[in-house]
Amino acid sequence: MYRATVLFMLGASVLLFAMNRAGSPAVLQLRTHLTDAITPVLAVVSSPLDVVRGATAWVSELVALREENIRLKNENVQLLQWQAAAREMESENQALRAMLNVVPMQKRSYITARIVSDLGGPYMHAALINGGQSTGIKVDQAVVTEVGLLGRVIEAGDTSARVLLLTDINSRVPVIAEQSREKSIMVGASGALPELSYLAANSEIAVGERVVTSGDGGVFPPGVPVGVVASVDGGVVKVQPFADPSKASFVSAVDYQF
Repeated sequence: MYRATVLFMLGASVLLFAMNRAGSPAVLQLRTHLTDAITPVLAVVSSPLDVVRGATAWVSELVALREENIRLKNENVQLLQWQAAAREMESENQALRAMLNVVPMQKRSYITARIVSDLGGPYMHAALINGGQSTGIKVDQAVVTEVGLLGRVIEAGDTSARVLLLTDINSRVPVIAEQSREKSIMVGASGALPELSYLAANSEIAVGERVVTSGDGGVFPPGVPVGVVASVDGGVVKVQPFADPSKASFVSAVDYQF
């Protein structure tokens, strides 16, 4: 069938060429009728070729779309990785910026380090940081987070230091209440909330009052946020510290000059 069609088309082409060379009106009219008759046949014959060309274009487009999809997936993975890194850097940047607002401005320098381990136990509450004497960290320096006082340095090696937390029973911090202006010593309570000692019998300190360092004793600089009064019960005043060691990543050791 296909060979017959091809032979027919070849013969028709030769005939049309011969008619075109003749140039008489009758021949031209006959050529027009013959062209009208051949055109539908040409359309049918060319249809399979159009289908093949369309299928080839579709396959090429499908391959291109697949390659584009793979490229976009790879780019998406890379963008997600960069997004995660950017969020972590943004969080660290915000914590470090907030920390600058906690450290007193006068006569001070500070050394930033990261908490690398929690040395907490039944009676000892401390944290290990990755900064030591080689970076300027020394014993008895106050250690703060972006929200307030965390503790003080009790041991300092060359590249590490141990920080005694406010909740340790050995912790003693001279403080003052911001509203009542009453001074006292905040004492650690072995994991429970620290308590205020040496308050006057007629103390007016109230729940919700902020407590900051008083600067007495020459260890902690004055004005560093410590916590808020959580309860006043029968003369026992407990303070909820602002700084939470379990949530802190960066800390600053404050080298304050009195």
